[in-house]
Amino acid sequence: MEPLTLIAVIGVIYGTVFFFDCFFKSCMHYPYDAFLRNTGLTVQFMRLRWHTTAFNRTIFKWGSSCSKIFIHAFNLGVITSIVLMALGILILSASLFGTSSGGGSDVTSKKFEVQMELLLPGVNLPLSEIGYYITALLICSVVHELGHAIAAVMEDVPVTGFGIYVLFCFPVAYTELSTEHLNALKPLRKLRVLCAGIWHNVVLAAVFYVIFIGLGPALTPFYQTNSAVVITHISPNSHLRGDRGLYWHDVIQSINECKVRNLDTWYSCLVKTLHSKPAFCVSSEFIRLNDETGLTAHIDDGLVQCCDPSNTKVLCFEYINDISNDDPLEIPQHMCLDIRKTVEEATSLCTTTCDEGFCIRPVINNSTTLLTIARKDRERVIYIGHPSDLYRTIKLSEFVPKTSFLTPEFADSLSLFLKYNVVFSLGLAVINAIPSFSLDGHHISSTIINSILANKITERARRELVLLAVSCLGTLLFLSSIIKVLWSSLVTRFM
Repeated sequence: MEPLTLIAVIGVIYGTVFFFDCFFKSCMHYPYDAFLRNTGLTVQFMRLRWHTTAFNRTIFKWGSSCSKIFIHAFNLGVITSIVLMALGILILSASLFGTSSGGGSDVTSKKFEVQMELLLPGVNLPLSEIGYYITALLICSVVHELGHAIAAVMEDVPVTGFGIYVLFCFPVAYTELSTEHLNALKPLRKLRVLCAGIWHNVVLAAVFYVIFIGLGPALTPFYQTNSAVVITHISPNSHLRGDRGLYWHDVIQSINECKVRNLDTWYSCLVKTLHSKPAFCVSSEFIRLNDETGLTAHIDDGLVQCCDPSNTKVLCFEYINDISNDDPLEIPQHMCLDIRKTVEEATSLCTTTCDEGFCIRPVINNSTTLLTIARKDRERVIYIGHPSDLYRTIKLSEFVPKTSFLTPEFADSLSLFLKYNVVFSLGLAVINAIPSFSLDGHHISSTIINSILANKITERARRELVLLAVSCLGTLLFLSSIIKVLWSSLVTRFM
């Protein structure tokens, strides 16, 4: 689905819901109003809101049952939030203005750039992953607000409600606390409540990351990892599809004898094929029995054509003559051989010489190469083309199922879910620590600055002015960075 189509569909859904909301409010006002109050739903333009007090007792029970060790944990959360605030300001500043490493007149010093990226479905994230996007955002947001609620209960601040906003299609959770009780707390106790959401996001990211790095060993009874890769998708227009091509769930073990163990080695093997064309060690007897050379002719790009162009099973090979060897040739300089037979009969790959036999390489133009893809329990696929064809048209998984009842897609989905939660949870932690209006960082910085300036600036109005200036600068920095990154992403995507 294209991004504009998705936006149109969501717009139609919101328009329909908003229409019926207005209709029921005008025609069935009292029963519909009672329904909204009982369910806690609120319908607004391009926004839905759900509010409830059903979890208040549960949150109170959780907060009341927490031991004193949680007090120390939330104290660590205060320190972590302050560190993330400084880190967030540095990231935004570096992303907006850029910083340079080193100093003086050292000409070898290199510019150090920090790039911030917004994860937008349909722009720099595939729309097929929007389900992971929304689910991870909801989990991270709920855990964040749950941290505020539990810390508030521990500090005797009443929790008046809990809810979720759905802005367009993005869910955002919130917790309602008693502002009077919160502001009456001493600075450290207040900071525990304000920093608890950020702290919970950091802990959540750490937990999900530990699960992610342990996913391979945990799935060892069901999947093989770090031994091969398995195909999970082949584009319909891929040249590698076909009767003798690749199939869905093929297990790839090597490319041109380069062992493929995981996605990293898969990409490194593809890069390796870009820089070196394969050559094969074959015997003179094999060449003598299989050579189908016809009329040899020179074609474009200085290439030699020694095979019938209509026969796709054969290819012209040339003998790589070692310049240090002055012995007379036992084989012709060019020979027409069956591609598959040559690959299968070759004793090894070579560069210029062979320990046994002769080193021959295919005569093909520089923009293509010959790829031999070894598969488990299937014959090798031989493809003449550009390695980028494999990169662009094939999706792979590192999880090779041990039985036919399992699919690599399940393990990939679990891995992708964990990745999204790690990235989103850390992202929310850093963003919320920034001293910008409507973010936790605004209240955290205000509490810290107010406690520091309480004895130095006795006039409350002057302290409020300082707090306003800090929040305005933080908001300006945050919005400027977001606009710059968003503009860069849109330009990259649509230009």
